[in-house]
Amino acid sequence: MKKNNFDFTIPQRQSYVAILMIIWKTYRILIRQVFPFLILFFVGKSAKSNFGNYFLYFVSAVAVIGMLYSIAAFFRYYFHIEEDKLIVEKGIFGRSKTIIPFERIQTINFEQNLAHQLFSVLRLKVDTAGSAQKEFEFDAIAKDQANALREIILEKKSKLQPLSNDVVDESDSEVIEKYESILKLSISDLIKVGITENHIRSGGLILFAMWWVWDNLKEAGLDPEKYTDDIDPLAGGLLMIGFFIVLFVLVSFLFSLFRTVLKYFGLEFWRSKNGFKISSGLFTKKDTSALDHKIQMISWSDNLLRKIVGYYQLSLKQASSITINSKSSINIPGCRQDQIDLVTHALYGSKAFDGIEMNPVHISFMYRRMFFTSLIGVPAIISGYFTGHTPVMIIGVFIIIYFIITSYFRYKKCKYGHNTKMIMIRGGLFGDKAETLPIIKLQNIEVSQSPYQRRNELANVKIYTAAGSVTIPYVEYEKAIKLSDYLLYKTESSKKRWM
Repeated sequence: MKKNNFDFTIPQRQSYVAILMIIWKTYRILIRQVFPFLILFFVGKSAKSNFGNYFLYFVSAVAVIGMLYSIAAFFRYYFHIEEDKLIVEKGIFGRSKTIIPFERIQTINFEQNLAHQLFSVLRLKVDTAGSAQKEFEFDAIAKDQANALREIILEKKSKLQPLSNDVVDESDSEVIEKYESILKLSISDLIKVGITENHIRSGGLILFAMWWVWDNLKEAGLDPEKYTDDIDPLAGGLLMIGFFIVLFVLVSFLFSLFRTVLKYFGLEFWRSKNGFKISSGLFTKKDTSALDHKIQMISWSDNLLRKIVGYYQLSLKQASSITINSKSSINIPGCRQDQIDLVTHALYGSKAFDGIEMNPVHISFMYRRMFFTSLIGVPAIISGYFTGHTPVMIIGVFIIIYFIITSYFRYKKCKYGHNTKMIMIRGGLFGDKAETLPIIKLQNIEVSQSPYQRRNELANVKIYTAAGSVTIPYVEYEKAIKLSDYLLYKTESSKKRWM
């Protein structure tokens, strides 16, 4: 292993580039707080008043104070290594000292945005076990210094004795171990992933933006509707709908493709002895690790487009010391079934899913969805009937037919099953989705009933883990209780660690 020239026993500062990062974070918070007042200042009549001038002076003064505070915060921030601990001291008016034992460090991840890449520095994030706060991070550290710090921490961590006899070695010796490549997205793979992304989600954002523009045109005194007064309502309406459908599909596709390239450019996915590692990003490069014992659930899904090319989106959901959100999951697009099998075999063994018999949920799940979702089309039918607009009625009928069909598909695909070690829940609409988790990872089970379910002796089973929850809907009540009792028994009687 290559030796480094850094003596971390001596208190050290971050790179001077961190000053820019701290200033940016301070200004971002400031702008978020005063943004409504800035809108009033620039748009309202008060822009020409003395109050407007005083407000501008106030914002300028706060900006200068924020810059000076950021600079002072940088020079009062030190870190060093003391035996088997990482020590961080910070604070301007009051000093705080944070002690992070190496055995509590779970992963050390790197991140680079454009500014980091320009100055050849890294943002270093330290994920610790048992913390009620967010990940501990350094804003900007030189690459060599960051790599040396991670190398020392992981080397010493690997030599520490377990805290107890039933606790296995948690270390992920990223520096010493060699990684086995599972997936590497080429440019052609990246384009395929972008093409098969969820364009409806992107289209929703675009529709919101178009509505915002339309509304602001009317606020500015430009009424777009007056330009369509001389157009035949039926022909013009159908023409307008067709135009917007084509525009919607095209822009949604381009937006999804652009977002995919930015997020997953150069994606590589590796396996080590004790975990996984993923690196990706064009403007913001992220290097993220996930240890086996932190992974609580694995899910994979496809859609109609992904089915054509044989792709799945794989998600590794980790235990998080903070509020569960998407950042505690690692998403890997463009995976094929054999690569998913590599991941599940590495974590659970090649026979983990043997003997799982999938059970359907109660048919009431389909009927209830059909009834309530179909109600969305009723107002369109009623409105079209009383106003004489046949196309509106037709749209309402198509909405009802659509939700009837989709409710049937959701019911047919919604299944659950388990063996002595694993739970599997399947679902989806036009695509398929599978969620799997070891029984020993569950933390709590909730069996709930709505008034309708209570009358029909049905229940929902909600399974909680440290990485979120999954729900099995509309299970016969007796089966739900037996399932809950069995899973809790297996969890409580297991001697294995869940973390």
